[in-house]
Amino acid sequence: MSWSYRITTLYLGFVALIVTLVTISSRQKIDLESKDYYQQELKYQDKLQAIYNASGLNWKMEHSIDNKNVTISIPSDQITALSGEIYFFCPANSDNDLKIKMNFDKTGKQVISKTKLKPGAYKLKLSWSTNGKDYFAEKVIKIK
Repeated sequence: MSWSYRITTLYLGFVALIVTLVTISSRQKIDLESKDYYQQELKYQDKLQAIYNASGLNWKMEHSIDNKNVTISIPSDQITALSGEIYFFCPANSDNDLKIKMNFDKTGKQVISKTKLKPGAYKLKLSWSTNGKDYFAEKVIKIK
């Protein structure tokens, strides 16, 4: 085999490898954190203020995870003036995300069934408003 055939074979093999890698990489699913990511980025200062507001509270939203449920709890005296959203954000797959409106019972607990969530790591994002102020808290949780 002459050098020209070897060089041609090497070149065509390299081209085939590059075409294969481009094809594989173009089929990968790439999710942004949210569909309106850029709009949220413009409002980031509001989020920072909400985080600061939450850090100044004399109480914190707590969560617990058992075999069947995720329970979020707050002091029962805070229920009446509170409205907001609970967002389970799955960084690995946006299809696993779950948004729920805050709806605490009289004891200050909200129970979310784990059947609504697939196993994996989530960012539990809590955003709420009370008395005209916005608040935001975020925790990393694992659902098994």
